[in-house]
Amino acid sequence: MKTVAIVNPVAGFRRAPHAWPGLLSRLGARASQVVTWWTKGPGHAEFLAAQARRSGFDRVLAVGGDGTIFEVANGLWWESEGRLPSLGIVPFGTGCDYVRNFEVGRTPFAHLLQALGESVLSVDLAVFQALGLQGRPISRVCLNVMGAGFDAQVIARYHRQKILKYGRLPYFLSGLQELFKLSHFRLHGEIDGEDFEAVSLIFVVGLGQYFGGGMMVTPWASPQSGRVQLVWDQQISGLDLIRILSRIYLGGHLKHPKIQTRLARKVKLTAEPPILVEADGELVGLTPLEVEIYPGAFQVAAGKQRIS
Repeated sequence: MKTVAIVNPVAGFRRAPHAWPGLLSRLGARASQVVTWWTKGPGHAEFLAAQARRSGFDRVLAVGGDGTIFEVANGLWWESEGRLPSLGIVPFGTGCDYVRNFEVGRTPFAHLLQALGESVLSVDLAVFQALGLQGRPISRVCLNVMGAGFDAQVIARYHRQKILKYGRLPYFLSGLQELFKLSHFRLHGEIDGEDFEAVSLIFVVGLGQYFGGGMMVTPWASPQSGRVQLVWDQQISGLDLIRILSRIYLGGHLKHPKIQTRLARKVKLTAEPPILVEADGELVGLTPLEVEIYPGAFQVAAGKQRIS
């Protein structure tokens, strides 16, 4: 199997430049079969992934966090030349939420072995259109979780932080800081062809269950179901939002009477005023937003899906 690893050198407190060669060395003679390409900045993983597809690689490893996976998935998907490679994941990043949906082992070396293994699962993709941050329409794909409104504002604040870049705490603190700036927005659109309206702070689209360093925001979601789980609120107060933040890690927020949820295949969403949109932890643009699920469109190297 022709394999290339796309490695983000700043992922996980810049551990990758030291840790990745060490992991490869444990493969022995097999290490020579893995080509390593290092990214040089934002967007470069997407460029390299497209090059990997054109070059005929069978497996592309994303070595980093969810942002690296997002870029690699988009580079592979939108490149039209060559056969679509399968994706292996070696989590080195801050949140590493997408990989929580699968059985991939418990240690970095186990992750590497799984990423190189023969077991491959067909997973869903969310193909979406939004207004890009530069003011032009964009088309992207998402593997895990998208969010609009409060969620994306928290992501924006999280990325502005200079410290506390790992795990649950920085997302939780960013959320608390954004609580002081809460404002509801009016949503209009369609869900599977049915009219939809809400006055909300939060609107989340989940293929996977987790985001933000382990928050189980969409506990009904499955990367292999052919549908996404939508979660939104109906005029929830700031105090109520504070009360449910701690419950999100176990999916308990869905019990709140002002939290709504349903499964869907297509979503069209506009907001007044327009609101930020994030995908897999990366700010991608603004509403209006259109999302369509492509069932089983991608291949991920994993033993099986993890059932929560």
